Amino acid sequence: MIYFDIIETWEESFEEIVVSLIGRSNVEELQKTAFDYIEDAGNFVTSFADIRSVSSEICSWLKDREVCVFHGTRLLPAELESIKNTGLRPLIARDRNDRLTEIFKSHKDWLVLKDSLHEITTIVGPQERDGRRENQVHFSLSRSGLIKGFNHYLTHGSEFDQNVASRLFPDGSGLKLLQSATAPYLVHVRMSGGDLVKGAHPHFSYQDVVDMGEVPGLGATFLNAWAFKKSKPNFDISKLRTDCCMMQEHPTPREKILRIEALRGRGL
Repeated sequence: MIYFDIIETWEESFEEIVVSLIGRSNVEELQKTAFDYIEDAGNFVTSFADIRSVSSEICSWLKDREVCVFHGTRLLPAELESIKNTGLRPLIARDRNDRLTEIFKSHKDWLVLKDSLHEITTIVGPQERDGRRENQVHFSLSRSGLIKGFNHYLTHGSEFDQNVASRLFPDGSGLKLLQSATAPYLVHVRMSGGDLVKGAHPHFSYQDVVDMGEVPGLGATFLNAWAFKKSKPNFDISKLRTDCCMMQEHPTPREKILRIEALRGRGL
């Protein structure tokens, strides 16, 4: 199984496809070349092979594998048990009212504002005033990126809940309750390469991006990291804090959950 941040789980098989595309001599030349930016290392590879071939080979390579992805969240105790027993469910706005009531009921202004909760969850959810989150579950390819980069999911929970809290309590007090009433967890999920490719390109497909003349984001993430690491062997790719995410619109059964990692006490 591929763990992106642990390059030893995938670098050997990935190198095989690069060698097949550009030849061993060009890979050796890559090793001798210094790059200031990670993208430059990936561009070095595509300078010897056309983008369509590179993208296609990476896609086929991914579809033959399974990948561990990560869902960052903050949970109430009952929610933790629910994930253990039934897995992850897509976000449904109307189902969040009881959860948010449980969290916000200790607020000094709750009795005055509680009747606004349903309206606000509708605005943020089905009406998509703050972006679309309804019926979605989000994952990150990189554990390091989720914890050290875009960690707002772990500090305050879902963006949906954060947007509701900010609308209901503009002074930021709702965000503090989201944090104090819940605990941070990282859900490790087994995902097929095919689902990864689809989930990482939910609006324009992987092939759509190839047809635009670019290496798709997911493919470029692997290519750039591998090539940069090849040119700089001592570099730890987990330090990249890679921002590569995917979205699904269906439940994740508990059988696909590898681990639920508690993160309390890590500055979150």
